[in-house]
Amino acid sequence: MTAAERPFRVIIVGGGLVALTAAHILAKTDIDFVILEQHDNLLPEIGSLLNLWPPTFRLLDQLGLLDAVQPVLNDIKRGIALSADDATFFADISPDSIVKANHGYGIKVTHRPRYIEVLYRTLPDDVKKRIKLRKRVVDVKVSDDGVSVECDDGTITEGSIIIGADGVRSRVRECMQAMAAGKPVPDRSTPPKSPYITTYRMLFANIPIPPGLETNTNYECASERVSTQILTGDSQAWAGIYEALDEPTSKHTRYTNADKDKILEKWGHLYIAPGWRVRDVYATHVGELGLINLEEGLVDKWFWKRIVLVSDAVRKLEPHAGLGYNSGVADMVVLVNKLRRLLQTEPSPTTKSLEAAFASYQKDRMKDEAGIHGMSARRARMTGWLTPMNRIMFKYIAPWFGLAQFNLHYVYAPIVSRVPVLEWVKENSLPQDTRVPYIHYPVLEGPSAKSSRRSSSGLSVFTGTIVLAAIAAVGFQYYRRIY
Repeated sequence: MTAAERPFRVIIVGGGLVALTAAHILAKTDIDFVILEQHDNLLPEIGSLLNLWPPTFRLLDQLGLLDAVQPVLNDIKRGIALSADDATFFADISPDSIVKANHGYGIKVTHRPRYIEVLYRTLPDDVKKRIKLRKRVVDVKVSDDGVSVECDDGTITEGSIIIGADGVRSRVRECMQAMAAGKPVPDRSTPPKSPYITTYRMLFANIPIPPGLETNTNYECASERVSTQILTGDSQAWAGIYEALDEPTSKHTRYTNADKDKILEKWGHLYIAPGWRVRDVYATHVGELGLINLEEGLVDKWFWKRIVLVSDAVRKLEPHAGLGYNSGVADMVVLVNKLRRLLQTEPSPTTKSLEAAFASYQKDRMKDEAGIHGMSARRARMTGWLTPMNRIMFKYIAPWFGLAQFNLHYVYAPIVSRVPVLEWVKENSLPQDTRVPYIHYPVLEGPSAKSSRRSSSGLSVFTGTIVLAAIAAVGFQYYRRIY
C-alpha cells in the first residue's frame, strides 16, 4: 500500500488522563488511532487530587461528559491561608464565586482514580478496544511516510504520526531528541536525563474530613521551605506536605517508606488546618502515602518530523495552581484542531506539512506558557518560602493588597479566556453573561470550520495595567521564572 493509499493513523504513547481525554476527542473525528499504555491497568496505584478549570468544562460539555463527571466533582468554595508554625490566620477568599462569575464555571476538584474511571467507562466500546495495555515502548522509527513503535513484548505498531503523552520521563521524547540530534536511541535500561528541575517534593494522603473542618475548603499553611495543605471535598479530603529540597535537582528519586516516615517525623508538629497538626491528620490516612518529586520546567522543542509531544512530556507544573492536566487537555484540543484541518485538504500529509502543523501547535500553546508556569511557581513559593520576600508576600502584601483576587481577575482570567475549544463540536451548555468573555467558540458550518474569535472586553486593559504596576512596586517583580 502506498503512502497516499494508507489511512492516516495516530499512535498515542501513554494511557493517562490526557490520553483518555484524547480518545474522547478523536472519537468525535474520523481519525484512526491507537493508545499504547505500558501498565496493566489505567488506574494509578495511589489516588491523588485533580483540579479542573473552566476551559476543561467547556471541552467536557462538547464531549457530552458533563453529566457523567458531575458525581465525582467537588466544589472549592473557600481558601484559607494560615501559618504552619502557629496557625495564625492570614487570609480567607472565595475563589469559586470569582471564577464562576468570570467564566461561567467554577473551580472543582476530583479524586483522580474516580475521574479516570469515568473517562474510561464513557468511551464507546469500539474506542476501548483501541487502548492496548502492557505496551512498554522500547524504540520508535520515523520514515518519510510513516512511523512505527516497537514494544518490549516484540509487537510493532505502525501509523502516520506519534503523539507522546507518556509523561515526565517520556520515552517518546527521549527517542525523538536522540534522532533529531543524529544520535542512537538510548537503551531503555539507561535512565533518561530529565529536562525538568525539582525544587519541592510532596508527601500526600487521602484522608477522611477531620472533625471541625468545613467541607469544600482549601486550607494552606505556610512556613520556611515547607508548607502544608488540606483540601476538603464533599465527603473526603486530601492532605499534602510540600518540602523544599536542600538543593534543586534534575535526578529522579524513588522514595521508600522510611523516607515518608522521616518527613512525618520532621514536620509532624506543623499545623495543617485550624486545630489540626500534621501528625494527627496523617495518622488517619486511607490507603498508601505517596511521596513524589514536584518537577518544574519546559521543553524547548515539542516536535520532530512525525513525532509530537503533549502535556507532561513538554511541561511540568508544580501542582498548587492545579494547571497540569488542564494544560495537557488544551494541548490536545489545539493539536487535534490543526490535524483535522490539515487532513481535510491533505488526507495523506507529507512530513513537511505535518511539521508545519506541529510548529503552529507549539507556537499557539507557547503564547500563555510563561503565565501558566508563573502562576504555578508563585503559588508554591508563596507558601513554602524560599526567600524573605516570599514570606513578606504571603504574610503582608498578599492579604493587604488582595493578591489572590487580583490574580484571579488579571492573571488567571485572561489565560482562561484564550484557551481554544474544539472547532467542529457544539457546546450545549455555553455559559452566558460571563464577566470575561471567551475568545474562542466553535463554528460548525462548512467543512473547514474553525473556532471563531471574539475580542475580550471583560477586562479593562488600562485598569489591569495600573494594578500590575502597583503590584510590581510592592514586590511582584521578585518572582523569577525557573525554567
